[in-house]
Amino acid sequence: LAERYRIDQSLVPAQAADASAPQGLLWRGADLLASEVPVALRQLADPSAQARFRALWPAMQAVLHPQIPRFGGLLEQGEMLWLVREWQQGTPFDQIQQQRAERQLVFGSGEVLLLLRQLLPALAVLHAKGLVHGDLNPSNLLRRDQDGLPVLIDFGLLQRQGEQPIAGATAGFAPQAQGRGEPAAAWMDLHGLGVTALVLLTGRRPEELLDDQAVAWVVPETVELEPPFRQALIRLLSEQPGERFEQAVDALKALQAVDRKST
Repeated sequence: LAERYRIDQSLVPAQAADASAPQGLLWRGADLLASEVPVALRQLADPSAQARFRALWPAMQAVLHPQIPRFGGLLEQGEMLWLVREWQQGTPFDQIQQQRAERQLVFGSGEVLLLLRQLLPALAVLHAKGLVHGDLNPSNLLRRDQDGLPVLIDFGLLQRQGEQPIAGATAGFAPQAQGRGEPAAAWMDLHGLGVTALVLLTGRRPEELLDDQAVAWVVPETVELEPPFRQALIRLLSEQPGERFEQAVDALKALQAVDRKST
């Protein structure tokens, strides 16, 4: 690609491979001009998606946080637009969850509290640039091999706050308001983070954690959480103005008040 990047491996399941989708296709590659350092390459065929990322790219390149991959160049080849970003080596949290489920284990409350505390500052930086990830779930969070920190990945549905949400978010993690087409907002990412936390704590799928009417989230009493942590998690899951967290910094402040020693 562009006499610089070698494309090595598809990162999308074969049955889901569609370059014309809003998020395009994701590949692992190597930068041949930089000692074959690994990179992630997103291939976009859809003209509207190409236009969206051309408009977003300056803001994306301005996002600077060690737990968000750096965004590199935009490349055009034929009718395709390619996005280049830094590669992060690690294990997605959905894979870690599956590995634990095979041993009948789940994430502990202290682990999940730490995960939230570590990730919220990165989300705050992203949101400060007026951007929304749009698809926050365990498969789009990586536990980095280098230091064990959580890293936010897969920005295929990234968009500006206030715009019409893009279809294609992972079922069960996006708020109902996103499906109804309400303007993209920071709280929608926080909701996805809340569902992720609940899924990791319980080992259950999102649809198994809703009430009988499938409208409200249920934090099982069997999940032992300190009251401040339970309250913060309920707020992360809420879609109601006045109840939910609107900004990542507000959620972080509430979670920092939780005594981790007791979780």
